[in-house]
Amino acid sequence: MTPAAVVLPVSIVVPVRNESRSLPELLEAIANQEAKPLEVVFVDTGSLDNSASLVEEWVEVAARCGIKCQLLRLPDGYPGAARNAGVRAATQEWIAFIDAGIVPSGNWLAALWACQQKSGKPAMFGVCRFVSDEVLGKILCALSYGYERVRPVLPASLFRRDLFDRVAFFEPGLRAGEDILWQRALESAGIATETCWDAHVEYRHFPDSLQHAARKWFTYEQSVTAAGVGGSLRVAVQFAVLFLCAWLILDPTRAVFGLAAYALLRGVADPLRRSGWRPWWGTRIWAVLVAVPVAALIDVSAATGRVTRILKGGRLGNS
Repeated sequence: MTPAAVVLPVSIVVPVRNESRSLPELLEAIANQEAKPLEVVFVDTGSLDNSASLVEEWVEVAARCGIKCQLLRLPDGYPGAARNAGVRAATQEWIAFIDAGIVPSGNWLAALWACQQKSGKPAMFGVCRFVSDEVLGKILCALSYGYERVRPVLPASLFRRDLFDRVAFFEPGLRAGEDILWQRALESAGIATETCWDAHVEYRHFPDSLQHAARKWFTYEQSVTAAGVGGSLRVAVQFAVLFLCAWLILDPTRAVFGLAAYALLRGVADPLRRSGWRPWWGTRIWAVLVAVPVAALIDVSAATGRVTRILKGGRLGNS
């Protein structure tokens, strides 16, 4: 006889926007969890593809697994606003977050729950592994998160629902950085957190074109600038790129030396460092050369996004 599935008092909240390419994999992964959530709340923020239809079709599958499903619609909402709406609509004591585009391992929720039960803490962070099967995806992964690096992330995590009323909800007006602000709010409130290294998810859906990558980095940097997050080294690199571009126009002969240093440090050494000094390129050694202009593209895009936001008024509350 097959043992009955374990069902946990957890509502998984999933923001969705134009994720028809990655959503089927996530839906299948949720249905196949070793320990099932009692509820999944999807918040569609205005998808123009068939993301919402995929969720509606999945409701019957979820029901057979003992999972209740809600689909909320929040046109033009940002991730923080979507998570807020999902938390408020959730019916369970515990809230787990995951994003469309991220795929959890089969024991992700069970591992989170086991870690929480052992520690007794109200905030438990899961971890994400960043990978890609595509050449451009590998390059972008190595330049940003680090290829095959594993780190704690909010969209893999579990929180007691009352934390949001006690501490704060997410900043609704940001496309990115709202998770960092919320984690800072937890720290300021003295909330005990822990990382569950057994609760794995995987992110592999990086931009599939240079245009998409440039737009993503531009938008992301606008939001993190507004949020007031991001390290000083990151800002220094961005403004160094703008300086190099100006130098190239004014004095191209001497600018070559600066560009060579940038290519070596940012295009070669930095992605290797971020990837734990592993050869992230695999059998495609030529990808190291391609990474240099890709790094320049995303850094210029990010720097432009930061400057644009500063000119508009800088941090939240100043615009």
